[in-house]
Amino acid sequence: MSNLIPASSMMRQHHGLALSRRLFLGGALGSMAAAATAHAADDILVGPAPTATSDQTTKLIVAGSAETPCGAWATRLAPDMAEELGQPPFDLTFTTGWDGVTGANLFDAQEQLSTASSTLLVPGTALMAAMTGDSRVHYAYQRWLPVLTICQPSVVVGHVSLHRSLGVILSSKTTRIAVSTPTGPELPTLLAFDLLALRPLPVSGYATPDAAMAALTGGLVDAIQLPMDAALKERLDTLATKGFVPLFLNTVAPPVPTPADMVLPPTFPTILLQERRTSTPAFLPQAWQAIASAASLKAALVLPLLTSPAKVARWRHAAETCAAKLNLQQIALANGQTVLSGAKCIASYGMATPDVNVGMALRRWLALNLPRWRSIPVPPAQPLPPAPAQ
Repeated sequence: MSNLIPASSMMRQHHGLALSRRLFLGGALGSMAAAATAHAADDILVGPAPTATSDQTTKLIVAGSAETPCGAWATRLAPDMAEELGQPPFDLTFTTGWDGVTGANLFDAQEQLSTASSTLLVPGTALMAAMTGDSRVHYAYQRWLPVLTICQPSVVVGHVSLHRSLGVILSSKTTRIAVSTPTGPELPTLLAFDLLALRPLPVSGYATPDAAMAALTGGLVDAIQLPMDAALKERLDTLATKGFVPLFLNTVAPPVPTPADMVLPPTFPTILLQERRTSTPAFLPQAWQAIASAASLKAALVLPLLTSPAKVARWRHAAETCAAKLNLQQIALANGQTVLSGAKCIASYGMATPDVNVGMALRRWLALNLPRWRSIPVPPAQPLPPAPAQ
């Protein structure tokens, strides 16, 4: 009789065993669910390994013809980028227009009307067109994700005293600037002279460095903007024999590395700090920085904003690998350009993306000056005064 187990005790043991089994099964299922969730999260963050058959961008829209700087860089970058991404060669689509607006509009339209993704190689002039409120613009470049940029700043050369003497303040003399158009790539120079209170007056029709140099040496303009390319030293030497000197760089920081055997002038922010310490208009110095950064962009490789994080990461890694290749570095160096990727690329593109207040200040400045510039007759050529001391 002592070996008999009460029925109530047996029921409690059975109930305990059942409860243990349920806890075990529940814990196992919970662990499996947690593992599946973690694996899914890893897939979202990392993405599938790149393969030739994976869903990757294969169409590259070039905002310009094959003869433009963007077009030339597209043919050089495309093979290396496709190789690093592990995908077939890009389908290059060249467009018309020197400023890249047509290609940027096409990129925006295809992203809205097609499920097939594409990428864009665009010059900074397309960003400037959007900043200045060009009616042709139907895109928002702030919604693009940069993966690689190619930069080349410019230098302003002329026969102008940057110091505002009493005579300059009392006179009504304007500073004639050679430009392609008043809102073209020379816009940073116009705004720079205005910030220095030197009354800039754009003289349109000079879209090439040679044409601008001819206008300067012919007394038709007082200052010009030259790209810091491989021909800069020869051009500066030629102009120096006629009394023209470099005035300032249209960039926030001097280029690195500095061209050999060249003494570069200060950057414009340095000149502005020296000449106008307390009386600069609100937001316009930041507007100069934005348009100067955009004007220095020879080409920017960008993706749509809604591109998946995994794809953006793959593209940026491929761009960093390409930017470090010796052949591309040599091409850039020979042309006085700099290839940027990674954090430097994002920073350079971000400088060309001003906030709302800065953008509105720039457009107000243009709305005030464009009608006035059109109403002022261009002064005739004048004999050159003695070269100012710098």
